[in-house]
Amino acid sequence: MTTEIISMGQAASIIGFITAVFVLYRILVQKKDAVIQLLKERIAEKDEQIAKLKDQSPDSLAAALSDRIKISLEEISRLRSDGATHERQIESKENELAEIQAKLASLSELIRESDLVCPKCGDPLAGRQVQTIYGGRDGEQEADIVINNYECGYSIADDGKELSRCEHQLTT
Repeated sequence: MTTEIISMGQAASIIGFITAVFVLYRILVQKKDAVIQLLKERIAEKDEQIAKLKDQSPDSLAAALSDRIKISLEEISRLRSDGATHERQIESKENELAEIQAKLASLSELIRESDLVCPKCGDPLAGRQVQTIYGGRDGEQEADIVINNYECGYSIADDGKELSRCEHQLTT
């Protein structure tokens, strides 16, 4: 009878162990699924933020101002064709057009002065990367440098050191 009790105890232990393993496996799978769902939601949020940032880019702002200029020019020409009855409206539209053109010019100048376009040819910024450099006598000092990479192949560090040449450099 003692061997039967021992056998039953061993069988119960094995069944209990297998049950515990399956329960732990199920818990881990549920956690993994929850993490995957959370990451999918974060990716969706980041995609929305990227879309919003693209809408706020200097190119879209310049395009919007350009469209406003075109619409204003059409309104002015339509009002001029109506004759002298709309002289005040024509004058206000011309003033509005001049303001928009000034904004567009200042935006263009701001973009040219910024590091958003290549200073050599005007190609847009492709990306930035940060690199850590180490130095000093004891080798324990470190500094981060930012490298701007442009679509034309031009790369420059924030200390002004050119790392690669512009392929489209304008001849002066």
